Amino acid sequence: MIDAAKSPTTYQSPPCEHQGAHSHDVHDLSSEDISQRLQTAEQICAAKQARFTPLRRTVYQLILESEKPLGAYDLIQSLQQDREKQAGDKAKMVAPPTIYRTLEFLLEFGFIHQLTSINAFVPCCHPRDEHNAVFLLCNDCQRVQEFSGLPVQEIVGYVKNEVGFKVEQSVMELKGLCQTCSPVPSNLSEDA
Repeated sequence: MIDAAKSPTTYQSPPCEHQGAHSHDVHDLSSEDISQRLQTAEQICAAKQARFTPLRRTVYQLILESEKPLGAYDLIQSLQQDREKQAGDKAKMVAPPTIYRTLEFLLEFGFIHQLTSINAFVPCCHPRDEHNAVFLLCNDCQRVQEFSGLPVQEIVGYVKNEVGFKVEQSVMELKGLCQTCSPVPSNLSEDA
């Protein structure tokens, strides 16, 4: 694992402009957003003296451009198709271990999140060193929202400070129906 405290220069992306609890649709990125995220990733890697290789960049870009969470084999298939377009029958096969190492790198640097319940990857809405989030996964449209802010931090803080449990990784996922797919308006409870 990368220890930011030991690296000579650390880079932190600007904090989210939103205050308090808020959510972001992880797939609602413009081409400008994607370019900015790729540039930020390059800066973070350079500051931490890590290589942002062409493969790492390509895999990150595929995840950023996707309209749904992507599994490792989705990425392998996409990369293989791209190689075959460029090299034809001479295309080298994409090796699964290479993709898994690339995903581990992107996870370690906080550029992406792994949704464990569906074994897929989504871009992080706040690619910075320290934050916790809850992921809202829609069962109908597969929309994923990243929810972060005070309530999430309070849960993690409580577990750390009151229970004495050292959190090394947190993945909190809630499955259901998003605001668009739900027959119940989001501002009303189901009991009303």
